[in-house]
Amino acid sequence: MDGGGDADTHDGHGLKVVTRMQKAILVADDDPDILNIVSVSLEASGYAVLKAGNGREAVDLATRHRPDLILMDMMMPVMSGYEAVAAIKSDPSTQGIPIVGLSAKAMATDIELASGIGIDGYITKPFRIAQVLSVIQGYL
Repeated sequence: MDGGGDADTHDGHGLKVVTRMQKAILVADDDPDILNIVSVSLEASGYAVLKAGNGREAVDLATRHRPDLILMDMMMPVMSGYEAVAAIKSDPSTQGIPIVGLSAKAMATDIELASGIGIDGYITKPFRIAQVLSVIQGYL
């Protein structure tokens, strides 16, 4: 594929509408600065991005759009990342989507808890965008 012809429109949910070959990533974080930095970096790297500010939004967007990968903050309001991951992994239509947890909690017990509910990967905050992109490429 030539990769050209990307549309420069958005669908109202923060998802940039582009060519069929572009991978979509859902970023869920209640910190608007992190959400913006990660989203802009992913879009600059050629990914389509969906944005959620809490776990409930993440579950809704995952169910509706079925992204190729989810980056999930574990500590969010309305519904935590842990609860959102459990909901996504218990739904047959979304259970196969890789989910990478983002968290300031770096204790082994936190990582074990995340693994126990179905997290596929875990990145501790603070992180470098290059680290996030490397982990994403490992799943896509």
